[in-house]
Amino acid sequence: MRRRMVAAGAAAVLLLVLIVMIASAGGDSEPKQTPADLGVPTTPNNLGDRTGTDETDTDETDTDTTPTAPVTPPADGGGTVTPTAPSQGTGGGTGTPTTPPQGGEGGGAVAPPAP
Repeated sequence: MRRRMVAAGAAAVLLLVLIVMIASAGGDSEPKQTPADLGVPTTPNNLGDRTGTDETDTDETDTDTTPTAPVTPPADGGGTVTPTAPSQGTGGGTGTPTTPPQGGEGGGAVAPPAP
């Protein structure tokens, strides 16, 4: 039992010496270089200062927006109607709204005749 205690104590001392050696190693004798020394641009001192030269004049235009009415399915047919919103043209104007498909009997595509 005594041998185990001595061995555990010796292992603890050896581990402690190893940790101290690793912690003390790695010190550099050279001074650290700053990013500016390496050529990396740094933040200017006038960051956030707003002067008269920083302001630009911009033209503002007023645009009118008109709300679009929801598309309701026809009441006489049946079938399913998918509502489509009006398309927007280029330049901010409104395009021609698309007409929703009419409800019908259903069905689907017709297969081409067999050769």
